[in-house]
This record gives sequence, C-alpha cells and structure tokens, in this order.
Amino acid sequence: MIKGFRYALNKFWSEALSGDLLILSLSIVLAVTSISSVSFLGDRLQTSMKLQASSILGADLVLRSASAIDPNYLELGVANNLDTAETITFLSMIITDEDNLLTSIKTTSESYPLKGELIIADFDGSLIQNSGSPPSGSVWIEPKIAETLSINNLSEISIGNKTFKVVGIIKDFPDRNSSFVGFYPIAIVNINDVSDMGVIQTGSRVIYRNMFSGSKRNLDNFVNDIGEMPADIRLQQADDVGDELGEALRESVTFFNLASLFTVIISVISAMMAVRRYASRNLLHASLMKVFGASKLFILGHQIMQLLLIIIFATLFGLLCGYALQSLIISALQGILTNELPAPSFKPVILGFITSIFVVLATASPYLKILSQTEPIRILRNDFSINISNNLIIYLVALVTMFIFLGILFQDIKLLSYILLVLIFVTAALFAIGKTLIYLLGSIKFSSGIGWKIGLKNIVNRGNESILQIIIFGLSLLFLIVLAETRTDLIDSWSETLEEDTPNYFLFNIQEYDLVNVTSYLLETANFSPSYTPLIRGRLLSAKRAGSDEFSSENLMEREANLTWQESLPKSNKISKGEWWNEESLEAEVSIDAEVADSMNLEIGDELLFSAGGSKFSATVTSFREIEWESFSPNFFFILSPSAGQKLPNSYITSIKISEQSDIMNLFTQRFPTITAVDLAAVIQQIRNTVSSASLAVQYIFLLTLIAGILALVASVFSNRDQRTKETAIMHAIGANRLIIFQSAAAEFFILGILSGFTAIIFAIVLSSIIFSQFLDLQYSPNLLILGLSFAIGVIFIFISGILSIRKTIYTSPIITLRDS
Repeated sequence: MIKGFRYALNKFWSEALSGDLLILSLSIVLAVTSISSVSFLGDRLQTSMKLQASSILGADLVLRSASAIDPNYLELGVANNLDTAETITFLSMIITDEDNLLTSIKTTSESYPLKGELIIADFDGSLIQNSGSPPSGSVWIEPKIAETLSINNLSEISIGNKTFKVVGIIKDFPDRNSSFVGFYPIAIVNINDVSDMGVIQTGSRVIYRNMFSGSKRNLDNFVNDIGEMPADIRLQQADDVGDELGEALRESVTFFNLASLFTVIISVISAMMAVRRYASRNLLHASLMKVFGASKLFILGHQIMQLLLIIIFATLFGLLCGYALQSLIISALQGILTNELPAPSFKPVILGFITSIFVVLATASPYLKILSQTEPIRILRNDFSINISNNLIIYLVALVTMFIFLGILFQDIKLLSYILLVLIFVTAALFAIGKTLIYLLGSIKFSSGIGWKIGLKNIVNRGNESILQIIIFGLSLLFLIVLAETRTDLIDSWSETLEEDTPNYFLFNIQEYDLVNVTSYLLETANFSPSYTPLIRGRLLSAKRAGSDEFSSENLMEREANLTWQESLPKSNKISKGEWWNEESLEAEVSIDAEVADSMNLEIGDELLFSAGGSKFSATVTSFREIEWESFSPNFFFILSPSAGQKLPNSYITSIKISEQSDIMNLFTQRFPTITAVDLAAVIQQIRNTVSSASLAVQYIFLLTLIAGILALVASVFSNRDQRTKETAIMHAIGANRLIIFQSAAAEFFILGILSGFTAIIFAIVLSSIIFSQFLDLQYSPNLLILGLSFAIGVIFIFISGILSIRKTIYTSPIITLRDS
C-alpha cells in the first residue's frame, strides 16, 4: 500500500486536473465553504451573544422585583466572591424654573455596571471618567432632557424634595429597560439620594435590581445558596436573555442553515456523479495495473492517497472561501449587529475537514472496493462499465452516511426528516417518470434519419443513464427552486414589516379631557384622526387555576402590568386559543399574549387577580393572542373585556404617522406639555437597516447554493460524456451531418429537462409549504414568477449544457475522437 501512496503522490497533479476529480474537488470546496461560512458566522454570533447578554442585563445575574429586595442577597453575593451592584428605577418629574418633564430616574451604586459600559460626556462632548454613579447631589441626563428643558452645564433641577446639579450627558448605558419606564428619557443619580428625594411612596411603581457578576461556579453556588425566593423576586441570568439581534437575523440564520443543508446535499449529488464517472474511467487503468502485477493493496493505496490529497487541498481552499463568505455576510449584517464580533474558534476548521471526509466517504468509498477488486479479464471482455442496478447498495450507503452526518451537524431531526421524506418521494417519482418515458418511447417505432427521433432513441438506449440524469436534474432543480422561493418570500416579508403608513410617534398620558383637543389639532395640522387605546396602570397580583380556591403568584412573569380594555380584537392581534368575548358580555374576562401565558403556565379558564386604581379585581382568562409587535400599534400583554376595564381609571395612548420634515410635533409638545410624545424614527430606521442588511446576507448565501446546483447539473450532463462522445463520432463517421447530431442531443436534453423541471416544480411547492409553515412561521403561497422562471432557466441550462458537452466532438475528426476514446 505504501508503494500505492507514492505512486499517487507522483501522479496527483496530472490526475487532479482531470474533469472528474476537478468536479469532485469543487463539490468538496462548495460543501466546506457552505458549512464553514455558516459555522464561522454562528460561532462568532454565539460568542458575541453571550457577551451581549451580560451587557443587556448589566451583569451576569440580576434579582429584580417591584418591591424592595432584602439586602442579605447582596451580602450573600459578596460571600460567594461575586461583584455586586444595585439600581432603583422609577418615574418622576424633573422640574426646572420654567418647565418640567416626566422622566425615568435611575439610581445606581458606584459599582454599576458590572457588565457593559456606562458612557458619560460633558456638555462639550468630551467623555468623562465615571465610577458608575454621579456624586451625591449631582445628576447625569440624556440629551432629550437637556433639549426639552433647555438645561446647561451645572444647571439646577429638582426631583421630588431634592435639588441636583446637572454634571454630565448620558451617551450610553447597558441595561436599558423595556418595561413601563423604558419609553421615558433617563436621568441617573446616586442611589444614596433616594430617601432625600422622597418620591417613592406606598403604591409607587418602582423596579429594584440587585446585580451580580463572577465566575460560573461562583454564580451557581450563589443560586444554590439562595434557595427558594419570594414570589415577587425574579431571577434573570445572561443565559436566559433572548436573542436581541432581531427577528430578521433569526430568520436569516434559519435561511443560512437551510441553504447550507441544501448546498451539502447538492454537493454530494455532484460529487457522486463525478466519482461514478471517475471510477468508470479508471476501471481500464486498474485492470491494466492488475495485468502488470499491481496488488489489490497497491491500487487501494493509490486511490486512497488521491482522495486524501483532494480532501486536504479542497478543504483548505473551502475554509478560505468560507471565511471570506462569512466576512461578506458580517459586513452585510452591520445594520443588525451592534457590537464587534469576536474572532472565531477552531471549531469551524475542524467541522470543515469532517464535512469533506463525510462527502468523500458517502460518494467514493463504495467505488474503492470496485476498483481494487477489478479483474484483468475486463480487458478481454472490453467491459469497463459500472452497472447501476447491480450496485444500488452504493447509493444506499451514500444516502445513509450523508444523513447521519447531516443529523449530527445540524441537530435538527425535524427538518432533516421532512427533507429525507421529500427526497425519497421525489426520487421515486422521477424514477417512475423515467421508466414510463422509456417504456413509451420504446413502444414507438421511429423512422431513421431525423435528428430529434435519434435523440429520443438515445434516451431509450441509455435507459438507466437517462433515468439517473432525470433524477439528478430533478433533485438539483428542486432544492434550487425551494431556496429561491424561500429567499424571495423571506425578503418580501421583511420589506412588508414597515408599510408606508407605519406610525412614527407614540403619544402617552393623554387624559380624557385632552381627547377632543388632540383630535382637533391633528385633524387641522396633519389631516389625521387618531384612534385611542385606554391605558390602565395596574399590577398582576396572582393567578388561580380553574376549580381551585387558592390564588398563587408562582410563575408570574412580572408584578407590574399595563392593561387596556377593548370591545373588538385589535388588527395586529390574532386569537391562537380560546374565543374573543361578545361585546355585550357582562363577565370580567381577560385575553393574554400567548408567549406570556406559556411562560406563566396559564390555561384557559384560569382566574387572574389584578390591582388598579386602588382596588382589586379578578378576570377569567378566555383567550390567548399572537401579537404583531412590529406593527408599531399599541399592543398589550393583557386586554380586559369592557365590563372588567371600562370603569377603571385610565389615560389614553395612540400611535400616529407624521411627516419627518414637519414641525407639527414640536408645536404639539408646546401646546400639550403634559402629553409624552415618543419619536420612533430611530427605531424605524434601525429596522429598515436590519431588513436591508439581512436581505443582502441572504443573497450571498443563496449565490453559493446556486453555484453548487449549477455544478451538480454540469456533473450530471458530463457523467456519460464519454459514451456520448463515442456515439457522436460514430454518427459523424457514417455520414450524419452536424445538424442531425445537434438535433439528436437537443431533443434528448430538452425532454430530460422538461420532465425533471416539471417534477421539481410540483415537489418544490410541497417542500416550500412545509418549510414556511414549520420553520419560518410564514404563510406560503406559490410564487408563480419564481416557479416559472426557475423552470424555464433550468430547462434552458440543461439544454445548453448538453449541447456544449458534444460540441467539441462535432468539430473534431471522428478518427481522432475514436482513437482517443
């Protein structure tokens, strides 16, 4: 075998540049590029998200409550060698001599934040070194507060009973809140000034946070030492923080995985065709080597070393391409990613080599046995073909090996199961269509001499080869069509996220007596009549299972809860379980966001206890809702029926669309100073950037799969090129003109393309509907334009490739062609 290794080393470069091994190498390169690019991207995103998760919390672990937290928790954290910090956040008015503004007051200890960065600047824009909390009696404010209240450096403001000097501008801080205080501008003061302000009273809405950071072991020990906590304290860890990168990025990653999976499958198909042709062409070589005394081990060593060298070089090149591709994707995703991504680990490199090894094992290992066991008698018989029907085990081994590898790689059994079933059904359907075609054509008696009739005869004469080509054409087109549809509809769904009439302002704290005046002002200035949604400041206290007599606060997501009441279901909501109430119902009912209900382990029929307006009341859960949060309409976790919420004290909120170039909102805030207007322009622009970035990244990964599909089609067309070359030369030698030869090839490939393309379209619709409903949560409707173009382009490509595969033979002397073959 060692001699076989040496022989392979000497012959490698001359054989590696042959058509068969070149296609095999390109198949490996594409598979490795696809897998490594997604792996590089995923590895860096995963590492980045772990870092960002801690930054989102401002710590590794946070205890959060709507009531004061026992200081013993901080002492317990110190005892477990953890860094600790503390914040208290509440709403209060910032008052100047001439104006006031409702603000989110964040009081912090000096060790804040434990993770992330608090950036403070002076009024000239120069950064200020800070210890996490301003000196007692001083305050840092966000730019909006300074602009609204005309505050300058060292200006004095009042918060409650205490006067503060403004000494800095907040540029950024880590743990931005998404609860009721998140819509208001932020001011940061020293936590020791809380009691002097005197603004926290019984019933005040406050968020208390104890923050901890340290090693995983110390954090685990701390959690174990805490034991069972009071129901009003919520424990948050960095590992529990949701993906903050946005829905578009999550769907992009899903598409990347899907495209990567399809690319690997298509690459295996093209590699299988290349190796099959390579084995057929090398049967003569192996037989001659046996004649001259080469042993089975010598031939095996020769083949193994060649494949090993191809694995090494193709994998290294594929890894370079994969890293370059993920760099392009990262650059495209800059509109989504907020931080610099860390360098990748060596995991994608290892995964790249494993991918190439499995691709070769799935496609080449069965043929190694055939080549090593070939007998010299083949030379006398002039038999150098591999009979497909006698070697079906080859393809079974390839299929099983491939899907075991993909199962380990993607760890998504559900997706793989669907694709495997579709693969089996499509293969069976294409096989049946091929058999039917050959049977029908075989029963027709063609007169000789007409090019297209000769082409149809060739389909029958190459029966098994024709069936195999139909299968390969069909499978390659299937995956390309599905991915093209997914790409197009995914980008369209992102683009539809922001319609032209998407609101760009939220208005809060609208009182009953303001409704007429606000409506009149907006009608006069913007020709817009807003719809108002009641906002009830309340708290969720406890829940009671149907049939039980005891209320419990276990599993409740959060104590504070903004409520509203509605007669009809909002447009951006959809009932997922239960029923919406009758407008005339007198029962106290509540509808809950489905995700919140799931996190709180609630069921239809449960009774929830709320407090609002100084009183307590209960309501029965009658429905769960799916909410389109991206609609920028007022949405709520909890919606009460009119009988439950109509008599509760409430203010109103609304969302409106105002031209960005207009000064309507500036005049609005001057006329209605007590109403809070939140400008969503920055948020909307961020979403537009997200859609644009995700769309560009999807284009990159789709292009890779498209190249793999083209390679598979080319490999299939050229899989029996030797036989076609010989047949063409014979036809040329016996007097057939070039037109007849072209017509025969055109008829053959046109029929094969039509049948495989039509079958691929039918099953692409089936597979796309599964992917859309099961993995992307999108409504699927066949994209006729994509389906039609894919069919036409696929058939034309197969047709042109087939013509080109014999073009050289037609313009070459048949004597030279037959002698070389």
